[in-house]
Amino acid sequence: MKKALYTSTALAAAGVLAFSATDSQAAAKKMSLSISGGFKSMIAWATQDDSYESTANSTARVHYDAFNLVNDSEIHFKGSSKLDNGIRVDVIVQLETDQALEQERNNGSRSIDESYMKLTGAFGDIRIGTTKTANTVLWANAPFAGAIAHFTPDADWFVIRPGAIAMTMWAPGVSDGGNDDMRIVYYTPKFNGFQIGAAYTPTSADDRVQPVVGGTSGTASQKYDVTASYSNKLGSVDLKLAAGYVINQSTAAASDKNWNVSGRVGVGGFSVGAGYKDRDDTDTTSAGAVQNSRAMTVWDAGVTYASGPFKVGVTYLGANTPQTAAVPGDDSHSKLMVGGNYTMGPGVTLLGTIMRVDWEDESTNDANNNDGWAVIGGISVAF
Repeated sequence: MKKALYTSTALAAAGVLAFSATDSQAAAKKMSLSISGGFKSMIAWATQDDSYESTANSTARVHYDAFNLVNDSEIHFKGSSKLDNGIRVDVIVQLETDQALEQERNNGSRSIDESYMKLTGAFGDIRIGTTKTANTVLWANAPFAGAIAHFTPDADWFVIRPGAIAMTMWAPGVSDGGNDDMRIVYYTPKFNGFQIGAAYTPTSADDRVQPVVGGTSGTASQKYDVTASYSNKLGSVDLKLAAGYVINQSTAAASDKNWNVSGRVGVGGFSVGAGYKDRDDTDTTSAGAVQNSRAMTVWDAGVTYASGPFKVGVTYLGANTPQTAAVPGDDSHSKLMVGGNYTMGPGVTLLGTIMRVDWEDESTNDANNNDGWAVIGGISVAF
């Protein structure tokens, strides 16, 4: 009798355990992915400076047509799961889907934009993978409206940057770290609106080899970033402030350190913001002359007004870099943009921008300087 009772109890316990395990396994399903993204099509009319294009005395320089069509689209894959210990795990992969060469990296060999894992909990937010630095994420950018943003390289699609203009002028935003290199990023939890982010990038090289550092042949470009931000709603006022310090460490000719500050205020339908970045070469001569081409200053300011489906704005960005001390003057870049948005329906927006763009080289050669106007219209679809 006792033996039968023990046997029955054991079988019941085993059944309960088996049922519980099956229940637990059924509840703990693998992460599933969701799909989102956006598609933007633009048609543009743009001018170039006559002396920059072909002339009778310089037929080797090309002439650019006034009209063009441009697409800018991405598909985002995102998976999310919450563990029993309360930690949330997200996986984000952003796929570039345009046939044209991928402009952000300017190498045409990468079709993936951001691709990273995010762990979120009471400890804050940890991101590992190809993603933007804390300086870019926490930055309080000057507001804008229209088809393109002032802090991206998109103006170069329409008013052409001459090859002699320093590459640092290609996308001279106030923040630092927009490129999606392999890195680890940490964000503290927000405390009364305050948050700090820090990022470390072992190398900007697009490979898995250990970073090449030290010796006379070290080439790895490493990045260290610490940024603090404050964002809060004070009565009817939305306020965001940010300040960051970034070190780019590479060869003597490619190392710099920079600081930047930015702020934005929103009241009613108005939003006003501005920012400033100062980047210095790490290595300079004893006389303080610029030893390489990375030093630069950037500033921007903008104001927008939104009411119902409409949004309009004016934004300005200016930047300059002294380049070499042997040549007087600076390379400089400026954009003045007037733009507007009209939301036609959920996720569907009409866009328009009129902009004046100026590229100035430290030399006065016609082929090294360009300026012009662009009128851009488009439609953006988010899904």
